[in-house]
Formats: sequence, structure tokens, C-alpha cells
Amino acid sequence: MAFSQSFKRGQAPATCNFCEEETKIKWKCINCDVLMCSKCKDKIHAKLKNNKDHNVIDIKEVGIYRGELDFSDLKCKKHSGQCCVMFCASCDTLVCALCIGNTHNGHVLVEISKGFDIRKEKFKSDQKKIKDKIGNLMEKKNAMTNVNMKDSAKYTDLIKRIEAQNIEVKNAADKYTEQLKSELDKKWRDLQTDEIDKLEKVIVNLQGLLSSNVEDIVLSNDVEKLFIDSSKLSCALNVAETNLGTLSFLPGQVSPYIMGSLQVVSNTVDVRIVKQFKTDISGVFYLSLCPDNSLWISDNYVLQKVKPVEHKLTVESTFNIKVYGMAFTSTGDLLLSSDGLVLKQISGKTGELTDSIYNVSPLLYSAVHVTKDGKVIVGVQSTGKVCPPTSRRAIIVMNQKGEHETIYEHDKNNIRIFTYVRRITSTDNGNICVVDRLSEDNRGRVVVLNRDGDILQIYTGHHGVNNENKPFKPVNIVTTPSDNIIVTQLNSYIFHILNKCGHFITHYKMGDIGIAKPYSLCFTRTAGQLYIGCNEAVGSSEKAKLYEVHISGC
Repeated sequence: MAFSQSFKRGQAPATCNFCEEETKIKWKCINCDVLMCSKCKDKIHAKLKNNKDHNVIDIKEVGIYRGELDFSDLKCKKHSGQCCVMFCASCDTLVCALCIGNTHNGHVLVEISKGFDIRKEKFKSDQKKIKDKIGNLMEKKNAMTNVNMKDSAKYTDLIKRIEAQNIEVKNAADKYTEQLKSELDKKWRDLQTDEIDKLEKVIVNLQGLLSSNVEDIVLSNDVEKLFIDSSKLSCALNVAETNLGTLSFLPGQVSPYIMGSLQVVSNTVDVRIVKQFKTDISGVFYLSLCPDNSLWISDNYVLQKVKPVEHKLTVESTFNIKVYGMAFTSTGDLLLSSDGLVLKQISGKTGELTDSIYNVSPLLYSAVHVTKDGKVIVGVQSTGKVCPPTSRRAIIVMNQKGEHETIYEHDKNNIRIFTYVRRITSTDNGNICVVDRLSEDNRGRVVVLNRDGDILQIYTGHHGVNNENKPFKPVNIVTTPSDNIIVTQLNSYIFHILNKCGHFITHYKMGDIGIAKPYSLCFTRTAGQLYIGCNEAVGSSEKAKLYEVHISGC
């Protein structure tokens, strides 16, 4: 594009190319390549031959006018050697012929010049938004600078919420105290009745063994009878040593986690779909990211290794195996909780399925998780019904040699912690977070333990999204890069977002962006990118979807 030399910095102001006097330049004719004042535009340029066909633009548009722009040499960023030929309005990106055939077939495609207009308008709009945002932020900054902390409405609200929690905890403690008193009355009466019955039975037994001729037996020379009768009396006396039970109160630990915790949290959670894939299985119930950025997915019965390519999944491996959980080791091997007493393992190098070194015999696996420092945490149980529990339920922490380091099974009052360990994750500070299934209809809770096995929090859903008609049915859990926790629930559109201590932060409705029935979760190695595996309705012929999303604010 040609420009008048007088526009260069440091030279005299430009004058109208017609009158050569007026310095208030308002117009430029692209065809004549002349600068004009308004007067000359109307009196001189308007009289030129074919002036109606000329393109006269406002001087403010000089520099952004595209009449002379060349779109023919825009290189494709994905396909080397290819030039872009269209603009995909669906994906807001330039595309070459290969892009259109591979990925953008069926999308809204427009000429690059039209795409340029779209981007130009968006650029102007974003510029305005940025200016408005700066203004709003400056107002917030000034408001925060000039307001005393204790005069802040937010500060006052937080104080009120802390005090309200204090009242709620006190009321809960008073209520439970009354329950304990009532329980004490009943157990005391039952214990008294049981002990009286035991004593009466012992007394009757001893009376039946008394012999009126004990003295005669002692003075007689009947050796055999003496040994026999004396043995009977000794046995009776041993039985008579009654072990009377007693009631005792075992106080629980008063923890600051009961009150809650303070944490800086984002005001909003934002989720944006990056890519959508269709699998060939009925539900993505288990999902793990490989070191090479491929994925392992399973619907309980079929296990597949898939590679996301553009917007399609390429199946690389398939195993017909029962899956109850899976996780990657630090060496890149996939651990599988399946039928049996030993974790299965798929080698990251050979792809071979073998038994691992992790053994919990005689218990059975229900879940598996690998911490950032390489510890393997598994959920285990004895044989028997899942719900209600009639056998052992625990989680075991093992080192990389398969040695058992810690077992979490009972609290400090010897009360069972878990009903059925469904999923496990962990936080950077060592907290262990467990999805615990409580009933056959999948009602459950999230139990958070610290390294010492103390229960920090039990999350049973939020009143804003859960009630008796919509009970909390957690099915999966994952730790975010910022060390918070995301929980999905069965046949729902809701994400529950908790902090690392298990306290509720917020919830997000995935249905708002078109994702139905999110189930399994795993974060990618790209900051803020999350894979979400979904499930389909029972009996549906549709195949499950897999989404890659960008998530922020949690």
C-alpha cells in the first residue's frame, strides 16, 4: 500500500494533494492514491472521470484497509508446505485443504477475506472489552484500597458464616450428646439384664455340682472317684469366673476441620470444550492418561488404549478384562484392579499383561490409585456382600516394592471407616480422599483422611443440588492441579468441587455446556486441560462420548 512520505515521523504535516494548502486531511482515494481534505473531495475529486467507481476511505482506516492485502501466502500451522485456503468459522481458525478433509469437513467454511473481517471485528470488540475490564479492575482496586478491612461487606459476611458454623457445630454436638445419653440408658439396661441372666445361669450350674458327701469322698480311699469329682469342681470354678462387661465412653478428637477452613478460591469456574470424541464402548467408567498422551479407557469389561488424533480416537490395543480401577505407576506401567488377589499390570514398554508385585491376599481389590511420590493405595475387602458390609473394608498403602506400609480400616474408637471403597485420590499434603459407597442404590460419601488416619471430613453432598429425591451418589474423584478435588455423581450433570480437606467450594453444571452424565476424569499434562469420560443410559445403543475440556477456577 502506498503512503505519502509526509506521513513519516519528524517531517512536516501532510497537506491535501489537490489544494496543497489544507492540512486537515480527511480522505484518501485508493484508486488515485491521493490524500484529500473534505472540500477538495467534494469539489475536485467528485468531478474526476469514473469517480463513482473509486474507493474513497476515511483517513482513519489507512493502515487497516485490506483492499491491497494478500491472503495467498498464509501457511498452515498443522500441515507443512500447505497454504490456507479457507477460514473455519466453527473453529475460528484458518484451514488448508488437508485440514478440511481431515477435520473440518461439514463445518462452516468461509473465504479468508470474510474470516479477516470476522477476526477484525472480534479484535475491535476485544480491545473495547479490555479497556472496559481495565476500568472495572481499577475501580475494584481503588475500592479495596480505600475500604478498611472490617468495613468490608465480604469480611463481615465471612465473620457471620464462621459464627453460624460455630452455632451449627455446637447444636450438632448438643444433639449428639442427647443421642449418646439415650443410647447409654438403653445399653445400660440391656447390659444389666444380660449380666443378671449370666450370673443366674452360673449359680444354677454350680449348685448342681455341689455334693452332700464331699467329706466322705475326701476321707475315703476311692482314688479314682476323688480325681474325677475334683476335676469336675475345678472346671466348674473356672467357668464361674464370669467376665462381666462394662460400658465406657471413648471421646473423639475435636479437630479444627470440623469447623471448616479458610481458603482463597476463585469466584467462578469456567469450563470450555476443546474437543469431543466418540468411543466404541458403552461407558467410559475408567480413564487414565499414558506417558505418551494416549489414553486407557474401560467400560468395566473391555479395556482399550486409544490415541486422540484431531477429533477422532484411534484404537491401538484391546483387552477383554474385568476392571474395577486403574492407575499409572511412575515407571509408566498401567496397574489394574481386576478379579484376583494380585493387581494386574500392562507394561508400558511391551504392552504385555501380567501379574504385578502388589498382593493383598486373602483380600480382594476394589480400587487403585498411585500418588505423586509413587505409593500405591488400594481399596480392599473380604469376600461377601458389597452392601451392607459383613467383612473387612480397608485401604492399604504400599511402597514401590509392594510392601504394605499402612492400613486404614478403623478409627480411633475402633469403628469401621469404610463401607465399600469405590475410588481413591490424594492431595499434595498427603490427604487421602475416598469415594465410599454406602448402599446398593449407589448412595455414598467422600471420606478425607490425613496421613495419621484421622477423619478430616465426610462430605455427603450439598443441599443446593442433593436432597432425598436426588441423593448424593458419587462415582469418581480426581485431584486438580491446584490441589482441590472434583467429584462426579451417577447419572448427573454436576461437578462437586471441594478443597483438599473435603470442604465444599462450589458446584458446576456440566449440562450448561452440553456434557451429559460425566463419569470418569483425568487431567492432561497441559495446564487446565481435563479429559471427561461419560456414560450412556442403560439399554441405550449409543456409544459413550469423551471430551477434552479446558477448566479454570478450581
